[in-house]
Amino acid sequence: MHPVRKELISFLAAEGLLPPGHGTRIQETLRVAPEPIGAIAFRYGMLSGGEIDEILDRQRHCNLPFGELAIEQGVLTENQLENLLRVQQMRAACEAAEALILSGVCSFEDVTVRLGRFLASQPAAAGTRR
Repeated sequence: MHPVRKELISFLAAEGLLPPGHGTRIQETLRVAPEPIGAIAFRYGMLSGGEIDEILDRQRHCNLPFGELAIEQGVLTENQLENLLRVQQMRAACEAAEALILSGVCSFEDVTVRLGRFLASQPAAAGTRR
């Protein structure tokens, strides 16, 4: 499970919003990996399919993170990468919040108020440039 999802569940448990054991059940329902930053960048026209293919080909040979290679190739800036990583974090946290709401564990209002506070408290996603 993505670390941000675990951190959100821990945050909500500490806030007294999650009954014991519900966090574990929710974690099991979530996708294993968040949407790749390359896919997010493609969706918003930041990278072309060809650029993504080139980065992935190069990544197979050198095993460096996708974002680092994108910066080296000059197709993303450091700021763009940081924004992509933050959006990836936000999406992962929102998926966990969605699962809690739809499973009936928490109300929409309770989760969304705390989700905003949680996201604002998260550090930048440095070091996770995949």
